[in-house]
Amino acid sequence: MNLHDRIDAVRKGMAAEGVGLLIAASSGLHSLDRPDPVCYLTDYRSIGESLFLLFQSGAAILIVSPAADADRVASRYTASASVATDDVFDAMQATLAGRQAAAASIATANIASLPYRLAQRIFSFDGSAARDFDDALYCLGECKTGDEIEHARKATAIAEKAFERLLETAHPGLPECELAVELNCYTESLGAEDNFLMLSASPHARAVTPSSARRIERGDVLLAELSPNFEGQFSQICRTVSIGTPRRELQEKYDLAVRAMWAGIEKIRPGIRASEVCHAIDRVFEAAGYVEYCRPPHMRRRGHGLGCGSVAPGDIAADNHTLLEEGMVFVVHPNQYIPEAGYLLCGEPVRVTATGVETLSKRTAELGVVDARRSGFAPCA
Repeated sequence: MNLHDRIDAVRKGMAAEGVGLLIAASSGLHSLDRPDPVCYLTDYRSIGESLFLLFQSGAAILIVSPAADADRVASRYTASASVATDDVFDAMQATLAGRQAAAASIATANIASLPYRLAQRIFSFDGSAARDFDDALYCLGECKTGDEIEHARKATAIAEKAFERLLETAHPGLPECELAVELNCYTESLGAEDNFLMLSASPHARAVTPSSARRIERGDVLLAELSPNFEGQFSQICRTVSIGTPRRELQEKYDLAVRAMWAGIEKIRPGIRASEVCHAIDRVFEAAGYVEYCRPPHMRRRGHGLGCGSVAPGDIAADNHTLLEEGMVFVVHPNQYIPEAGYLLCGEPVRVTATGVETLSKRTAELGVVDARRSGFAPCA
């Protein structure tokens, strides 16, 4: 599938539902595991509020904010007309002037994500005639386009280089937040537009948390979720690092987590349910005696979709029975609290292929080790 195929499928869905105009919205605040219909329909990741107006008859226009984004949108988006403005509602009104036929059959997607005043102006424009099109929109094309898959590969490569940087620079005495800033700057230097980073260290963690001013100490277990965005597509790797020679229990339990991860990955192929991947992971932990730890609050999910556009298949969880399809991209991460070792992270981004699965990372999870005698590092230029 390419973007043209996706738009064509959406237009056919609009025709079947009697929709003349789809107004898709983005707040400009992008999440790796929540869908963004503007990015989904345009491959353009806006930096402010944006609207994509898709007419069933064939026309389309992308409206982005702020006006200062004009050069960026002109150079990166050529599929249809575009405009950069400081008031997306006024631009929408101007675009729809004289198109009353379309305005009589409007559907919306993701309007609730917008600031309240802007959302109210859009709802006031069409009265109560608009219908919610969110669920129908993503059902029409849940899989990634070829470009999105390539962007996911590049985002994964950036994440792996960032982890190598982490292993090179982490040391006792370094505040978590300084390491996080270093990694964010480094991923940006490699071409990432964004990096959702969770990074924390402690001798025995209950979960991974945002970085703090706490200094890394010898004997810590450092946890990192590295999730760069490249050209509008997130990827994610999950890693665990021992500061100093790892304790035997830590190595043993991390090896268990990695075995569970591969049990889930090896289950993946078109036609199975997301819940089956979760169950395959759980069975490894349950066989090792950790049945009670395969439930909240010790774990929440065994992976999730990766945006910004479609995030199918959603959470890799026991209650998600979505069928996997060729072209879906998601992360498998059996992130797990184990009492002998604390919270552990391991996870890889994958693509569902025609016959099975492709792991996007080149060097998959193993317990990282940092020399506890190291001090100092050279920040990225």
